Amino acid sequence: MSRSTSPTAFFFHADAIEGDGRDLVGRRSAGQSFLRGYLDHAADNPVHVLAQKKRDIETFQTVARNLGSQSDIDGLTLRGRDDFTRFGTVFFPGPGYLDAAWRRQHLDVTACSLVGITHTVSTKRVMDSLFHLMLQPIKPWDALICTSRAVQSVVQTQLDQQVDYIKAHFGASRVTVPQLPVIPLGIHAADFAHEPDARGTLRDTYGATEDTVVVMSMGRLTVVEKANPIPLFMALEEIAKATGKDIQFWLVGWASTPDEHQLHVDGAATFCPSVTVHIIDGRDADIRRTIWSGADIFTLPVDNIQETFGLVPVEAMAAGLPVVMPDWDGFRDTVVNGETGFLIPTMMAPASGIGRDIARRFANGTDGYLQYLMMIEQQTVIDMRAYVTALTALILNPDLRQRMGQAGVRHVRSNLDWTNVVPRYQELADELAQMRGAAGADDAGTRATNPTEIDPFALYASYPTQSAQPTVTVTHRKPLTAEALHLLDSLNGRHLYRRRLLPDAQTLRIAELVAQAGATDAAQVAQQAGVSLPATLGTLLFLAKYDFLTIDGLEQNNARIG
Repeated sequence: MSRSTSPTAFFFHADAIEGDGRDLVGRRSAGQSFLRGYLDHAADNPVHVLAQKKRDIETFQTVARNLGSQSDIDGLTLRGRDDFTRFGTVFFPGPGYLDAAWRRQHLDVTACSLVGITHTVSTKRVMDSLFHLMLQPIKPWDALICTSRAVQSVVQTQLDQQVDYIKAHFGASRVTVPQLPVIPLGIHAADFAHEPDARGTLRDTYGATEDTVVVMSMGRLTVVEKANPIPLFMALEEIAKATGKDIQFWLVGWASTPDEHQLHVDGAATFCPSVTVHIIDGRDADIRRTIWSGADIFTLPVDNIQETFGLVPVEAMAAGLPVVMPDWDGFRDTVVNGETGFLIPTMMAPASGIGRDIARRFANGTDGYLQYLMMIEQQTVIDMRAYVTALTALILNPDLRQRMGQAGVRHVRSNLDWTNVVPRYQELADELAQMRGAAGADDAGTRATNPTEIDPFALYASYPTQSAQPTVTVTHRKPLTAEALHLLDSLNGRHLYRRRLLPDAQTLRIAELVAQAGATDAAQVAQQAGVSLPATLGTLLFLAKYDFLTIDGLEQNNARIG
C-alpha cells in the first residue's frame, strides 16, 4: 500500500472501544474493530494519537500492544497546550470533535482537519451535538464520515435545516458545514472465515442434524432499539409448515433487561412453535467468532432508525452465509441483492402532522428515546410476502445458499475488509490536506474567540473597586521566605489544587526585589525579574493578598468606608 502524503492521527478514548465493565454495543464493537484496522493498515509510523489526558495515551499504548501493534506511539493531549495540528488530519470515533475546533483557533487553523464518524444519528444527544457542531469554528476541510448513503442523507437534512435556522435567526450570510464523505465500516474478514470443524460441534451442541436448516441472527435482543422479531417468527412458522423442513432459529444476542429477554422467549413460543428456537448469549467472544460456522442463513429484521450501517450482515457474509436483510439504511450499501443474498422491500409512514407531533414530544422530553423509537418502528413494515419468498428459496436450495455465501465472502474481502477501507480514510486525509493547502485568507477566517473562553479578568472587571494597572506602585511590608511561602501554600489551597501563577523561585524573586527597593512600580519589577508584566502584576496582587506588601492608593479607597 502506498504511503499517505499527509499525516493522520487517531483520537483515543477508552469508552469508544470494548473493554471490561462496558456494555457491548455496536459503536464500541465498531470502534474496537476500526482501531485494530487502523493500527494494522495505516501508513503512519509512529502512530499518532490524540487524547484528552496523558493517562489516556498510556492506556492507548497498552491497548495497541494488546492488539499486536509494534509501531511507536507519538501521543499529544487535547487538554494541554500541545500543538496537535502537526498531526494533519485527526479522526474522532464519534460524530463530533469535542472542543478541538476551538483549541485549533489558538494554533494554525489551516494545518489540521478534524474528522468525525457517524454511528447512530437518531438520539437526542447526537441531534443536539450536530447542531452545536455548526456553532463551532469548523472549516471546509473538516469532515463527518457517513457510513452509508442513507445516513449521509439524514445528516445532510439535519445540517441543511440547521443552516437555515442560523441564517434566519442570526442573519448569517455564510455558514460553514463539514464535508460528508461516505465510507463504510470495515471488518477483519479473516476473523469470520468458515470453520468446518466448528460447524459439526456447534450443530451437535444444539441438536441440528445435517438435514436441519439453521437460520441465525446476531445482535442485541431489543424490540425497540434493534429489530422487532415477531415478523421473522411469523415468517419462519409459515415456511416450516409449508415445506415440512426441520428448521432451527439461533437467536444470538444479549438483552439489556429481563423484560426484553422475556419478550423474545414468549414471542418465539407464540409465533413459531413449529421451529426450534435457541437463544444463545452472543456476548461470549468465542460464540461471536464461531457461531456463524454452524448456521446456513443469516437474517435480522431491522425496522429501527437507530441502525445506521449494520456490521452483522457483513460479518455473516465474511463467514460464507447468504443474508436476507431489509432494504433499509446501510444494508443496501453492503448486501448485493440477488448475489450475496436478498434485500426485502420496506415501507414507513409519510411525513405528516403525526410525525411532527412525535418529533415535538421527543424534543421537549414528553417521550423518552425508547418511546420515540417505538412510535416510528410501529409504523415501519418489512414486506412479509417477500421475506417469506426469499427465506423459502434459500431454505429449499442448498446450492443457492452455497453460491450466495461464496459471493458474500468475495464481496467482503474485496470491499469491506479493513485492508480496503483504511486506505479510504487516508485518501480522505489527502483530499482534506489539499483543501487546506488551497485555502485563502477568506477560507481560514478570523480567529474567533470561544465565547466560553473570555478572559475572566475582563469578564468580571466590574466586580472589584478597580483593576491593577501597569503603573501600579507597591511598598514592602514584610519579608517572604521559602519556608513561609511553603507554609502559606499548604493552607491557602495552592498545594491542594496544584495551581500557581509562577514557580516559587520567581515569586520569591519578585518579593525580594520589592523588599530591596522599599517602594517600586510593577513595570520595573517585571523588567528586573525577567517576568512578563501581567504575571508580575498577578504575583504582586498575590503578595498583597497576604500582607507582604501594600498596593499604593488601594488603602485610600478603603479609608472612605470609615
